Amino acid sequence: MNQLSTLVLAALSGYTQLVLAADSSYYGCYSNQGSLELKNSSDYQSMGLCRTWCVGEAEKAGGPSYAVQAMTNSTLCFCSQTLPNKMYQVDLSECKQDCPGFPSDKCGTRLGPYFSVYLTGEEQSPDSDPPPQSSSSSSSSSSTENTSSPTSTSTKSGPVQTPEPTTTPVPAKSVNKAGVAAGAVVGVLAIAGIGIGLFLLMKKRRREKVEEEYRKSAAAREFSRKPEQDHRLDPVMIQRRDSVGSIADNQDYSRRILKVTNPDGN
Repeated sequence: MNQLSTLVLAALSGYTQLVLAADSSYYGCYSNQGSLELKNSSDYQSMGLCRTWCVGEAEKAGGPSYAVQAMTNSTLCFCSQTLPNKMYQVDLSECKQDCPGFPSDKCGTRLGPYFSVYLTGEEQSPDSDPPPQSSSSSSSSSSTENTSSPTSTSTKSGPVQTPEPTTTPVPAKSVNKAGVAAGAVVGVLAIAGIGIGLFLLMKKRRREKVEEEYRKSAAAREFSRKPEQDHRLDPVMIQRRDSVGSIADNQDYSRRILKVTNPDGN
């Protein structure tokens, strides 16, 4: 029964992960976090777990839910109301770290220079962060040139890669919440039914085995029991039968009875 409980819990855990991530969609890979704020760190990070912090936990704290979430370093979860600026968007292949909690999700890179950005589903088209502003007019004009024709630039979060103009958001495969929930219920009921059936079958077999052993024991006791003696037989014949094993059928083995008669016949 312990193995059955483990299977049920494993099935429920997998279905719960799918439901939590149902409204999230993969948007792109970025080399700068922009306005993203760190909200959670977990060794079992995934798209669904990060979304619970950016949506569910944010609402529990009394604030608005976030429209954007991102993961990096395989364990860190970030939230924001706006997307990182387009100038920091890079090829999807740069975000190649699988999430430890759900390997089909991407969690940026192991050392953190790239961020896997997702839409939480709270807003269809969130705004993007404005381009970075330089501290002087000369550096501002240089930044403008780099924006129109970007090259490698150093930022606090890592190197800026030349963005791909044709990169478009990659929506994650939509998941029907009702279908997932119904599948979870059916799966749990099926596993429970199999476990109950096996338990009843084993119980029936044990009962049949005990009954069979009892019948054999009763038969053995009946066979070994010594038959009762007929007290009408002569004790000498009884002893003879017990020792020899047979008596003649044409002999009278009745117990001898002492009779007293009158000599004169009266």
